[in-house]
Amino acid sequence: MLFFLRKKLKNKDVERQKILHEFERLIGYRFKNINLLNTALCHPSYLHENQIKDQEHYERMEFLGDSVLGLIVCEHIYEEFPHYNEGGLSDIKSHVVSEKQLAGCAKRLDLGKYILFGAGEARTGGRRKSSILANVFEAVLGAIFLDGGFLKAKAYLLRHAKEDIIIHPPERESSNYKGILQKYCQSYFAADPHYRVVAEKGPSHSRRFEIEVWAKEHKLGGADGRSKKDAEQRAAANSIRYFESAEFKKHLEENAEGGKKRKAGQAHPVHHSE
Repeated sequence: MLFFLRKKLKNKDVERQKILHEFERLIGYRFKNINLLNTALCHPSYLHENQIKDQEHYERMEFLGDSVLGLIVCEHIYEEFPHYNEGGLSDIKSHVVSEKQLAGCAKRLDLGKYILFGAGEARTGGRRKSSILANVFEAVLGAIFLDGGFLKAKAYLLRHAKEDIIIHPPERESSNYKGILQKYCQSYFAADPHYRVVAEKGPSHSRRFEIEVWAKEHKLGGADGRSKKDAEQRAAANSIRYFESAEFKKHLEENAEGGKKRKAGQAHPVHHSE
């Protein structure tokens, strides 16, 4: 069995060490060098307010973590969505690495609780600021990369953010689903999506509209909503899942096979005798 010598906290703060160990248990990773984690969880205001000059804060580690994050996400979605073109993969990546999504991951971990802040920044709500939480989440990823390498960093990210990657892009209220869906339909079907109202339910003051989305002869998905606009947006979000389905994969394979047969026929024309 292999053992490693674990570097202790530089400042020998027992309470801080307990907090860092608690965070390690939470994220499922034990640092060989606990100082890396402490740096990732240290806001500049803490060092400035306490006039500490021999310790780093999270910003350099965030810079590294941002690049590690991008590589992990790109590798994962490249494998996870084999039928998406470059534009589709870019849409997923930009959503996953956005401040909103990273801050959401951080909040699920209650990350703000573990960050060292100056009293002023803490008083003005630093522990709840999305920009800080997203940055520190990236810094922690960078710290794990430095301490344990790419595979450990990847395991950490997918453990805590996999659903944000895989469940793409259903029920994400701020996304332009209709625009994304139109791009896919034009790319794969050379046609725009068509939205059909198939049912209207409920009294006039509380109406719900059921929408189906079609592209040529393909039904992509559907949803209902309180207005036609809301229902269309929800239906578009659900319809993007079609491009991840086995049905769509079969469609691509049939098209590819048909294309090969047409090329073969053109290469070897049949000559009929008169």
